[in-house]
Amino acid sequence: MKIYILQKHDKTTLNSDLEWISDIKPSDVFYTPHRDIALNQLIELNAKNIDLRADIIECDADAKGRPVLLLEAGNTEQIAIGVQPNAA
Repeated sequence: MKIYILQKHDKTTLNSDLEWISDIKPSDVFYTPHRDIALNQLIELNAKNIDLRADIIECDADAKGRPVLLLEAGNTEQIAIGVQPNAA
C-alpha cells in the first residue's frame, strides 16, 4: 500500500502535530493514504508560510499502515526507518 508524507527540501518531515522535525519515528509522521489530502495539507501550510518549499513523498506502508521511510544517511548509504538492519 502506498501512503503520502510531506517533506521539506532540508529533509525535515511534517509530524502529526504539523511541525517540521528532523528526528522522525514512523508513528510520529503525518501521513495519509490519499494524495489529495496530502496536497490540501501542503496548500494550507503554504498559505501560512509562502517561503515554504516542501514536496509530497510517496512511501510504502508497513503492516500497521505507518510509513516506511528511506532517508539518505550522511555517508551516502540508504537506511530504513522502522526496519531493523540486517546482521550480515
